[in-house]
Amino acid sequence: MKHYFYFLIFALLYSCNNTVSKQESIVAVNTVMNQWHQAAANADFDTYFSIMTDDAHFIGTDATENWNKTDFMKFSKPFFDKGKAWNFKVLDRNIYFAQSKKTA
Repeated sequence: MKHYFYFLIFALLYSCNNTVSKQESIVAVNTVMNQWHQAAANADFDTYFSIMTDDAHFIGTDATENWNKTDFMKFSKPFFDKGKAWNFKVLDRNIYFAQSKKTA
C-alpha cells in the first residue's frame, strides 16, 4: 500500500477569548486531536471527517499527498469501509496559537 499513515498538518479552529487561559486552550486542542485520531483508529468515518473543517487540507508523508477535505474523504473511504483506517500514537505534540488566538 503506497499510503500508510499520514501526518496531520492542518489548522484547528478554536475560538479563544480573554476568559480562556492558554492551558485551557491547549487542553481543548489536545481533546479534539485525540478524538480525531481515535475516530481513525476505530474506522469511524463520520466522526473523523466531522472534526475537520470544510476548508481543511490533509498533508501526508509524500509531497504529492495534499488533499482538500472532499478529495481526502474519497481517498480514505475504502480504508474506513474495511474497518481499518490508521492508528496514530502520540509521541510528542507541540501546539502553537496564532496571534489572533483563533487558530492552533
